[in-house]
Order: sequence, then C-alpha cells, then structure tokens
Amino acid sequence: MNKSIDIRKKILREAYVNGIQNHQGLIENRLKLKKNTVNYVLEKLKEENYFSKTKYEINLNTLGVGNFAWVLLSINWDTQTPDAFVKKLLKLPQVVTIADITGGNDIAVKIIGPSINNISVFILMMEKVFNGIITDTRVYFANKEYKRHYLPMLKNIPFNPSEIDCKIIYEKMENPKISLIEISKKHNIHRNTVSNRWEKLWREGVIVKELPDLTQKGYDELKMGLKAFILIKPVPGKEEKIIKILMKNEEVQDIFTTLSNEIILILRTENSTTLALAHKYLIKTDNSIKRTNTSIFLTKNAKTSIELSEMKNLLNHI
Repeated sequence: MNKSIDIRKKILREAYVNGIQNHQGLIENRLKLKKNTVNYVLEKLKEENYFSKTKYEINLNTLGVGNFAWVLLSINWDTQTPDAFVKKLLKLPQVVTIADITGGNDIAVKIIGPSINNISVFILMMEKVFNGIITDTRVYFANKEYKRHYLPMLKNIPFNPSEIDCKIIYEKMENPKISLIEISKKHNIHRNTVSNRWEKLWREGVIVKELPDLTQKGYDELKMGLKAFILIKPVPGKEEKIIKILMKNEEVQDIFTTLSNEIILILRTENSTTLALAHKYLIKTDNSIKRTNTSIFLTKNAKTSIELSEMKNLLNHI
C-alpha cells in the first residue's frame, strides 16, 4: 500500500514539475515505469480530483513575447466587487494571471508583451480603464529570468511562428486533448503538415511541457499548498551569489531579476511553518540580502489560452 502511494506521489510530482511530456520525452521513460501504469495512475488522480485537466507550458521567449511584469495593485472595493473586477481584468488581452494577495496590496497581476515599452503602455491603459478603482500601482518589470516553473531557463533561439503554428498553439492551449487530426479537419490543413509543425514546436522549444493543472488537493498532496511572492533586495554585487543558492531550492518555482536589480522568486511550500523556514534559509546567505518582502497568494485566476486574434496581434501576425 505504501509503495503504491509512493508511486502515485512520485508520478504526480514528476508530471507537475518536469511534465507528462517534455523535450526529453515521456514521463514513463524518465521514471522507468510502464506506460499503462503511468496512464492508470494519472487517470485515477484526475478522478480523485488531484488535478482537473492537463495543460501545455509555452515558452513565449522563443516567440518574442517573453517580456513580462508583475503588477501589485491596491483596489477601492467600494466601487467594484472583487468578482466583477477580476472578470473585467481577465478580458484584457495581455493579462495572463490574477491573484489575491496578502500584504500592502490587494491584487497581483502578471502581464506579458513583446517589449517593456509595450507593457508600460498597456499598464497605463489599464489604469485609465479602472480609473477610481485602482488606487495604487507597483510594477516589477522582469529583467532576466533564471527559472520558470521549476526549470532553469535555457538560451532561447528565436522562432518565427507561421499562421498554422498559431492555430495549433491556440487549439492545444484551449483544449490539450484535441487530436492533431481534429485540428487538421477544423482548420482544413493537411494532417501531415499539422503533425510536422507540432513536432517542430516541441523541437524548437516553443512547447516546454504538458503538465497537470493541480487542484488545491493536488498541491497539498505534494506539500505545495502555500504560494508566496518574495521580493529580495540584495546587497549590490551579490545578486548572482543569491540566485545560485536559490536555484538549488526545489520549492522555488520562478526566479527573475527586475530592472531595479531586485530578485523576485515565486515559491511553493507546504504551510506557514515551512515558509518561515525558507525565510530563515534566505537570511543565512552570508549577509547578502538587505531585506525581503513577502506576499502570500490567496486565490489565483489564470488564462488557459489566449484568443487566436490576440495571439496573432502579439506575434505581429495581423
């Protein structure tokens, strides 16, 4: 029984962190398990509500849309209900994630774009749209990424997607289970063309991995139930030293530096006790950190896909 539980947890963790499929191949080959075993376990985990569906991680850097910013907002809730605000915000094309957070702000928003200037213009537009609702804005533009969704960031070779690529990416983001033949029929493209382009998207690093979209039950099972946004103000010149240490921490999901030479990491840990331990670990990095500021993610809303027209616009396929 214990061995069965261990295998389930091992498969779920490997699927979430490294992917059911990634550029190195399928999960069963990496774990040296039978395909039928892995499929059965994943089906049972889904039935038992450890995850709701699978999704694809896209490397937007390869497509030239890899710039992003996290924007922390303070909201006047007297003028807007939380549900209505989030619904309106998610309709904006470059908004990909919204989270309720603790600390000095109310909402954290992740915004993507082809350039820092493009994102700046978008944020100004967003503030005008929600004039009187947004009372304070703190913007953290990403400068350099070191880790994204548990995987070290590799050097990106630019890839110019075709119209067909955009359609395939959109369909697979919208519904990961859609077959290539179904995409072929839906868009009247030869099945061999769709198959070849899909393989190329993997080969060129546009598609990073397929992973389960965990529920809170799934996160708790993996001891990842608490998600934190941690801003680190390093001693000048110590950034790389701190990042080198953080890269080894398995709880750290994302690491990037800002234009102000701050380090931001997104960390998933079990609970407030383990978060406190993570803080103690940070402080012990040879006095390289001047201060930290932590916000806890309470709820999260994320887009599973970008509308095809929006994607073409972002990729300059108009």
